[in-house]
Amino acid sequence: MAKDSTPHLQAIVQTAPQAGRYVWVITLVDFAAQLVKRTIVSDDTFTTSDAARVAGDAQLKAMAADK
Repeated sequence: MAKDSTPHLQAIVQTAPQAGRYVWVITLVDFAAQLVKRTIVSDDTFTTSDAARVAGDAQLKAMAADK
C-alpha cells in the first residue's frame, strides 16, 4: 500500500481482485474529518496484484504532478 499525504489527507493505493484479475484502487481519505473523499478504480485489469499496485502507484504520481 503506497501513500501520498498532507497533514490530514492521504491518498492510498490498494489492489483488489476482480473477475480473476486485479485492479488498483486509489482512495483519498481525510482522517481529520474521518471521511473518504474520493475513490478511483482502474478500468484496466492486471494479471497480478503487484502489477496492479505498480500501475496504481504510477497513476497516483501522475495525478500528484498535475496539481
